[in-house]
Amino acid sequence: MRDKNAPAPMLDAPIPGQGLTAPLGDRPWQQPAAITTPEKALAYYVERITGERQVDQILDLLELGIPVDTLVDTVQLTGVMEGVHSVDVGVIIAPALTELVSQIATKAGVKHKVEGEEINPDASSEAEVALELNKLREKKGSGLKIKNKDTVVAENIVDKMPEEKPTGLMARK
Repeated sequence: MRDKNAPAPMLDAPIPGQGLTAPLGDRPWQQPAAITTPEKALAYYVERITGERQVDQILDLLELGIPVDTLVDTVQLTGVMEGVHSVDVGVIIAPALTELVSQIATKAGVKHKVEGEEINPDASSEAEVALELNKLREKKGSGLKIKNKDTVVAENIVDKMPEEKPTGLMARK
């Protein structure tokens, strides 16, 4: 018996592999690319990216903190999906597009980041640090005093921590 509150089974879900049943050559990426040389592909993107409206949109995205590499990869992969050029051509032109977008941002005075630059993956971002500091401020009796945004001082934290007694199957008795 089925519970009245249980959701009805999905009988109209796609069959596994259904997305692979389109006729061969029906998708844009299954057709020969419209642009076959890196030079022509780069000229295509330079023309599209340097338009006034596109530059404004790119700068807005960079101001939001999206890395230049991510933006360039998205643009060139979209070109591959639309059948503009092949994956190989996209990989070849990606560094030049990254440099173009970086130069546009530099000339506009927009602070931007490129993933290939020296970034410490273990370092916390400013947003993560700010969130943790806010959590510490809200926590009453934490024993932490915040002198400024960069300095946190622990006072009597060891004294306030309760001693935990091991429990469980492997605990010593």
